[in-house]
Amino acid sequence: MASQPELGTKEPETATTTPVVSFLGPVSSYTHQAALSCFEAAKYSYDPATSITDVFETVQSGEAAFGVVPFENSTNGAVIFTLELLADRHNTYPDINVCEEAYLDVSHYLLGHRAPRNAVTDSPDVSGTCTPTTSIPSPLKPRTKPLCNLKHIERIYTHPQAWGQCETFLGAYLKGIERIDVSSTSRAAEMVKEDTSGTSAAIASSLAAEIHGLDVLARGIEDREDNKTRFFILRKGVDEKANASPAKTKSLISFTVDHRSPGALAQVLDCFRAYTVNLTSINSRPTNVVPFQYIFFVEFEGSKLNDPDQRVEGALASVAKFVQSWRWLGSWDDKLSRMPSFTRREREFGSVGVASRLIDKSYWIFDDLSPMLSHRLNITLADFLPPSCYPHGFNRDNSNPGIERRNARYRTLPPGHHLVYFPTQVPDSELLPDGTDSVQSPGEPFVRRMWAGGSVKFSYGTGVRFDYNSDSDGFWCEEQVTNVAMKGEGDNEKAFVTIERRISEDYSMRDEVPSRGAIIETRDLVFMKRKSVAAAKEAATRPDKVVKPAQEPDFSVLMTPTKSLLARFSGLSFNAHFIHLDPQYAREVEGHRNLLVHGPLSLILMLSVLNSQLKEHEGIGSFDYRNLAPLYANEEMKICVRRDREKTNRFNVWIEGCSGGYAVKGSALVTNKGPGIDGCS
Repeated sequence: MASQPELGTKEPETATTTPVVSFLGPVSSYTHQAALSCFEAAKYSYDPATSITDVFETVQSGEAAFGVVPFENSTNGAVIFTLELLADRHNTYPDINVCEEAYLDVSHYLLGHRAPRNAVTDSPDVSGTCTPTTSIPSPLKPRTKPLCNLKHIERIYTHPQAWGQCETFLGAYLKGIERIDVSSTSRAAEMVKEDTSGTSAAIASSLAAEIHGLDVLARGIEDREDNKTRFFILRKGVDEKANASPAKTKSLISFTVDHRSPGALAQVLDCFRAYTVNLTSINSRPTNVVPFQYIFFVEFEGSKLNDPDQRVEGALASVAKFVQSWRWLGSWDDKLSRMPSFTRREREFGSVGVASRLIDKSYWIFDDLSPMLSHRLNITLADFLPPSCYPHGFNRDNSNPGIERRNARYRTLPPGHHLVYFPTQVPDSELLPDGTDSVQSPGEPFVRRMWAGGSVKFSYGTGVRFDYNSDSDGFWCEEQVTNVAMKGEGDNEKAFVTIERRISEDYSMRDEVPSRGAIIETRDLVFMKRKSVAAAKEAATRPDKVVKPAQEPDFSVLMTPTKSLLARFSGLSFNAHFIHLDPQYAREVEGHRNLLVHGPLSLILMLSVLNSQLKEHEGIGSFDYRNLAPLYANEEMKICVRRDREKTNRFNVWIEGCSGGYAVKGSALVTNKGPGIDGCS
């Protein structure tokens, strides 16, 4: 197939049915994510397969129109299981062809269950550290540290490919721990969820953590920041409708040679040189006929389907003279040639300089933490939350917070209220056309901005607290862009910017974990390309995709956000983003049917409802969340809280939109605040 932009619009094999895409499952696997990036969800149905063999079989049998399988990783090389099936020694899959490729940035997370906290040993720095060996030389250090102690981990599950991608981290922090191969990273997460002992861990994606309710024990444990996996899209037979494409193409063949003939392999490879066909990779697998004789796989530039100068035809005709057998396995558009060579942080920002402007630059923001701003936030939310969700000591009928300051339980900033403090200090003349600031923006062509999720960690103890009655000179927030990642292609390409904020009374606070009164917050922002007028109009009328929760909440709050609520919160948070203020802009430019509820407002609402359900000695230790679907003004939403039945220090918190599906999904860990500590109550 020469023109793969057609892939998302192909006609189904049977006109009366929706074409099926088979992928190596379960749901949330990296292969699933690759499949979603290639096929429009509205036009295809997705079928998770247990193994790569199952994918090949469903495509060969015609049960699936397409199959998606991993082929190679940039760090750890070829996926042996896929090569084995492409070798097809018994002609089991005679009609399988590769028709497309897809690349996916792969960031591995260590998932599992946190061990009970121990003040002495609960430190990432004492987790399995080892004396350097020849396999882990001293200069080679992992890119990240564990988020908690890992001493309780006895075994790790993952797909075999992942071991080699994370060897430095594993050697430094989990040396000697039993490693168990499973069919996919998502299956690994499933198995850890099923292990009630809490001593197992999985290497998988952050999405798998959300789906299976697992704790993130470490983030970004892959050895290289530019870690990528390439996937092949399979089909049965050749796409006869494929058009000639001006894009660069690649092809794959397999062949065997007479191993007794000196130079046999060199003769085959020289056929490509003679016709100036560039080879891009060579792999091999045993023939399983004679020991140490091999089937070779050669990938090269050019297409058998679109070969105007007949270089590929000439090379293959020449190859046929020197091999015992050979097979053409497909041609497709070369996606790699169209990808910039920058790292994940730098890619597609026009220049390395723009990326370096965002990455690793610190901005310090001062705030005197006046209690009036928090009080006005309480007043703003008072009509939308029941009194049980009000902060301790707040009286909606009292307009003078100075009186409330005398109440010791109201001395600490309520959970989430830090979100209306420490705004970016940008004058109106420096705002972008959509009303946002440029400090975190990657710039053109990524001009639309959304709040995708994040996390917050609170500290309890005798250190600095957000105390209205303290003699503090104020607080500092250090803001830093810690990562920039690119996902998708073409008009659907997005820039994901991760921001870390550290709030403390100490200007030089740089703790790895929150301590002495600090709040550490991460924000995940996604920047997208502008929509056409037609695309915005279509998006504004598109029905919601509804994924309903499988569990009932212990407690819930129904509320309907109003335009005035959004306007008042925009003012409190110093946020002029038009999607919260201008319904015409939201509809005609961004493609939303109404004004959007702010991401930080959703977070404050979830924290407020969660806090109302805690016992007196409990406080919110950490909260992770992901925004899954927009919430709109004048549409009812339901804020839900449920305590985990087995891990009682864990809560699931979510917001359902007007259709009853997930809009925001979060999880919280609560901690003992200790005697006499107000914490975040």
